Amino acid sequence: MDISGLGSGFLNSLTSAETVKSKVEDEDFQNIIKRAMENKDDEALKDACAEFESYYLNKVFTEMRKSIPKSGLYEETQGRKIYEDMLYEAYSKEISKGQGAGIKDMLFQQLKK
Repeated sequence: MDISGLGSGFLNSLTSAETVKSKVEDEDFQNIIKRAMENKDDEALKDACAEFESYYLNKVFTEMRKSIPKSGLYEETQGRKIYEDMLYEAYSKEISKGQGAGIKDMLFQQLKK
């Protein structure tokens, strides 16, 4: 009994769900920034800038991962890709919590003006 094709529909739905989630997050981020600027809420604006920095760093890590040559030592599976995505998301959140890369501070100063 071949069950190899059973997961493909699920994986495709994950990909489309990820696309929808990304669009919703973009709209949410824009609304958060807009509300924080209108209400002159510095704390909310700082949080939104930190969230943007985390998102940006995650995208940088994702693109950097694509540039790493495949060695063939480990099999490229969907589970491995999900794990790596989660790992890089955690890295980007941790980096933006502390000093960060400086993006959130520059963005905050620009939006504060």
